[in-house]
Amino acid sequence: MKLSAPELRERAAQAREQYASCLLCAHRCGVDRRSGPAGICNEGDGLWLAGAGVQLGEEPQLVPSGLLLIGGCNLACQTCETFDFSLERRGLTAVSPEELAALLLDLQRQGASNANFVTPTHVLPAVLEGLAVAAQAGFALPVVWNCGGYESLEALRLLEGIVDFYLPDAKYGDDAAAFELSGCKRYTAALRESLAEMHRQVGPSRIIIRHLVLPEGVAAPEKVMPLIAGISRDLCVNVMSQYRPVFRAARFPVIARGVTAVEVRAAVAAARAAGLQSILVDGRPAA
Repeated sequence: MKLSAPELRERAAQAREQYASCLLCAHRCGVDRRSGPAGICNEGDGLWLAGAGVQLGEEPQLVPSGLLLIGGCNLACQTCETFDFSLERRGLTAVSPEELAALLLDLQRQGASNANFVTPTHVLPAVLEGLAVAAQAGFALPVVWNCGGYESLEALRLLEGIVDFYLPDAKYGDDAAAFELSGCKRYTAALRESLAEMHRQVGPSRIIIRHLVLPEGVAAPEKVMPLIAGISRDLCVNVMSQYRPVFRAARFPVIARGVTAVEVRAAVAAARAAGLQSILVDGRPAA
């Protein structure tokens, strides 16, 4: 983080104003979240966590990562691996800014190399409030913003000077699939705008874009890879192969199975064809 504790408090105050007419993500609901759950995410202005701890399973350059699993989500993915706390909000604990700060300081003491906020978009103001308290007490870890790629420019601009590393998804290259499977309108346009703003803030070396391969090419890697390369060919893409049909995937026969090695190779080939220079597969350099 480049901002001081007083600057973080000021930025957190600016962010909290968003709850009155929420534009924190690309849904741009414009609803008042101060008096309870509202909008497409159906969230209020509090912060709920599913867990926190030092984790070794992220991309190699980010481990050991201080993971903070945030409850709720601004997306409604029908294949969500963490649907229990992301969509059904089970097993969550309400966390105040002071409690979040204590968790951040504990992760720092445990030797985490960063604070990795997972699905934080819908609670950005609450996260900044916790960071402000933590910074006052000596917190100094880099901040990783681990998000779905469906961001708003208003929200991302509030993060400038705070986020050190962006870890967005590039879920789809096809808007129809994005709407059917995640409830997102104009996903690809929002993704393009979000990646361009992230790139402006931190440059290509501090962004890793995740693309989860779906069966039958449903995620359209042949479209999403050129979109990424259009921002910068130096952006790193992590092609992920771990898809499995969970949550409501069985309702969609085309994705009611895992992915094949051929489908993963097709996504890697699409990245190469787009001219991307840094390609990972499940966090390791592509063969």
